[in-house]
Amino acid sequence: HVTIFPNFRRQQEMSTLRPTVLWAQRKQLLHLKIDLSDVSNPQIVLTESKLTFSGQSHGHNYALDIDFFAPINPEESSYTVGARQIQFQIRKKEEVWWAACLKDKVKPTFLKVDWSLWKDEEDDVEPASMPAADDFNDFADEPADDEPGDDEHAAQEFIQRQAAQGADDEASDDDSEDLDPKDTAEASEKSEPPALPETPVQA
Repeated sequence: HVTIFPNFRRQQEMSTLRPTVLWAQRKQLLHLKIDLSDVSNPQIVLTESKLTFSGQSHGHNYALDIDFFAPINPEESSYTVGARQIQFQIRKKEEVWWAACLKDKVKPTFLKVDWSLWKDEEDDVEPASMPAADDFNDFADEPADDEPGDDEHAAQEFIQRQAAQGADDEASDDDSEDLDPKDTAEASEKSEPPALPETPVQA
């Protein structure tokens, strides 16, 4: 039989736990998540060098102090208390990659990498900006390099006319070759002018 004294029970109930913290970073931002659900009475203080948190979750007290690796900008940082997590977007004072999240080089057991947001430094490249809609319209208005100009249009029309004229000449030659020699002779006779009557010469 074990007897639990009231003072021990009260101390056990009021003991403070340290929540799990997930972190990731970008060149200009630090992403933090306090992995606690249904937090009540959250007390959050964010300074240039430190994050302090306390609150209750599912009947337990939680508290946390984080000394940042480098200074941050509290005025440009924000956080949201959600049903499953407390999420922070913390603006770094200088846009540089940190060697660690905390000032202390020894990694604590409560701090873990947020692999859903993690990126290596060489992968943190902003995508190239897309041209604006007006730029696309400008491109559409400009003639393409492969579209023929006025000189090329004139040359093409000249070539087409020469080809058509050559085709007509060939067709005429073919028609003349197909004529029968008799028809040709008749046509020549018809084309000759009629003979004039002979007028007697007077002595």
